[in-house]
Amino acid sequence: MGNTSDIEKNPAISILVPCCNVEKYLDQCLESIVTQTFDDLEIICINDGSKDGTLGIIQKFAERDSRIVVIDKPNSGYGASMNMGLDRARGKYVGIVESDDYIEKNMFQRLYETAEKYNLDYVRCLFKTINEVTGESEFVNFEDCGLYRCGEVFKPLEQKCIFYIQPSIWAGLYSRDLLDNNGIRFLETPGASYQDTAFAFKVYCMTQRMMVIREYLHNYRINPNSSVSSTGKVFCVCEEEAEIRRFADSHGLSKKLGPVMAMRAFGSYKWNYKRLAYKQKREFIRQWSKEAKQWFANGEMTKDVFSSGRRFRLWMVAHCPWVYYFSKQV
Repeated sequence: MGNTSDIEKNPAISILVPCCNVEKYLDQCLESIVTQTFDDLEIICINDGSKDGTLGIIQKFAERDSRIVVIDKPNSGYGASMNMGLDRARGKYVGIVESDDYIEKNMFQRLYETAEKYNLDYVRCLFKTINEVTGESEFVNFEDCGLYRCGEVFKPLEQKCIFYIQPSIWAGLYSRDLLDNNGIRFLETPGASYQDTAFAFKVYCMTQRMMVIREYLHNYRINPNSSVSSTGKVFCVCEEEAEIRRFADSHGLSKKLGPVMAMRAFGSYKWNYKRLAYKQKREFIRQWSKEAKQWFANGEMTKDVFSSGRRFRLWMVAHCPWVYYFSKQV
């Protein structure tokens, strides 16, 4: 375990770094964290039963930096790892850095200063994607799509387009009170597929004050070996959407967010369906059809959210799934 006995007060920020077989990228990731211009940190590295040199790299960094806390456990999946880190966190704020990504040196200083200045529950920055295969990079800013305005404080429930964007939970800073007081945790399903989906939804539901800053401070690596790319986890996305429904219902938000949840699920399911082999498509569309029927029954196919084309495709999934399947619709 990392030595934290010399840290008497709680740090300003707890950074969670979930790790599983990432020896290829971990040095760059941790180096970008320990050299941050903001140093009032604890860095919680959760080794999820890695079988390569991941644990050794974490221990090497922990020997030189007392801010690093090492949690070494048998493999139990991303959600369980993150929840263990959240339960261990002592900071006023919580940040997340995926172990195959890296961050700019001033990322947490800028996020912390902004959160403190505007009394935010959640603040996020913009990010750059790096394709491991092609080497190409892209700067991602959903402001260009009119989904939010950078530099302005807003409440997600009053600006619902934010619910539709890529979760990118690693590009932000969260008030720990927001997470703890509202029971915001990850779904503990096996592996590391989609668990950010429900977590991000819960954060948006309960956040009163949010801001996106117009600075590209996180570097997100698109890794072809990522668990989310595995077609073997056909129904993981369904479990996340079910958790979203459960959370909304428990907080009296099902009616208000019904169309939003249906549209979110439509996008997730369509993406998942496109990447599956035909045998897996048959399995998946049965579940999708069942859920789509319920969306119609709930009156969630509202014209202000769903275009006529999308409503037609979902009607086909709900009532004629095999026509959809054989027509190769996406």
